[in-house]
Parts: sequence; structure tokens; C-alpha cells
Amino acid sequence: MAKARKPMFRVGLLGESPNDTKAMEALLKPRYGQQVEFFTLLRNVTGDMLEYAETFRNLRREYEWEKPNLVIVIRDLDGLTTKGPKWRQRQAYFRKVASVVEHKSLPLLHIYEIEALICADITKFNSTYNCACTVPGDPTTLAEPKEWLMAATAPGQPRYAEGHCAKLLAVVNYDMLLANCRYFAAFDQEFNQRIPTN
Repeated sequence: MAKARKPMFRVGLLGESPNDTKAMEALLKPRYGQQVEFFTLLRNVTGDMLEYAETFRNLRREYEWEKPNLVIVIRDLDGLTTKGPKWRQRQAYFRKVASVVEHKSLPLLHIYEIEALICADITKFNSTYNCACTVPGDPTTLAEPKEWLMAATAPGQPRYAEGHCAKLLAVVNYDMLLANCRYFAAFDQEFNQRIPTN
């Protein structure tokens, strides 16, 4: 008799845009796809809509329907990681989501934008867009990394666009991201602790 297949650990992705959730799935799936099933929650919710009371009600319904084991909550800080008002606002949001999903959530707060992760392994960007870019300093503190990537492409070459994020994150060197991006390394460590081991 064949051995029963162990059910997958289901992880819902909640983010500010479909680009963000697709990008995170593209990044995490090569590393964790054997043990984790990723899917997007609230596909049609973007930006500030995440803060609406109706969104939290819809999240609760979708959470109860999908029954994820964990929800990764992806937000941008759009600034340096200080304990200022924006940071406190994001922490309050993460707490509110946690209460809706029975505290089965894991926050991922990008210091500026998700594109900081592309900058943490700029070699894939360079080979894709025929560039020779070097990231000035810590990629997590690069202000507006999306705009920086758009401006970095050589004249006459295809330009980076927000929709390209998932394709690039699918091929970055994950270990380089962990080495160059402190906030992502901390997230990955906690994610590893939350998923079951084989």
C-alpha cells in the first residue's frame, strides 16, 4: 500500500499589490516549494485598501475559507526603519491582521520597497538589463529602489518595470539576499521556525 502523502503547509500571501505577492511567491517557492504551498489572499486589494474595515472583514472570510497554516503580510515602509509614526502605523496594522487570522501571521516589512531585494543581488538585474550597476551601500537603505532600478538601465535597453519583479526574484541568489539584506534574513529565520521540518 502506498504511503499517504503528507499535506502541504499552506501559506497565504497578503500584500499591497498582486506584483508584491507574485514576487514573494517567486522568491520563496524555489527554496521552500517542496514543503510549502503558497497562494495569494485578497487578490483585488491594493495599497491603502489594506487598511479599510471591509478589507479586514473580507480577510477573515477568506482566511476561514482557505484555512492557511500561516499568512505572510507584506508591506512597504517607504522610509528608513526608525521607530517613527510610519513604522508604528505598520506595526499596528500587523497586529490587527494577526488578530484576524488567529495570530497565524508573519510580517515582512520592506524598508523602502520590495525592489530592495533585487538590489541585494544586483548581478541578476545587470545580466537581464545589460547593465553594470553597483548598489551604493546597504541595499535595504536605498531610497526608492524601484525608481533607482528604472533609472539604472542603459539608454536604448529595455527598462525595469514593477511587473518584472517576480521574474527577477525567481532567479536571484537566495543566500546572497540573506547575506546582504538584514531584514529579509530575520524574516527568513522566523519563517524557517514556523514551517514544519521534513
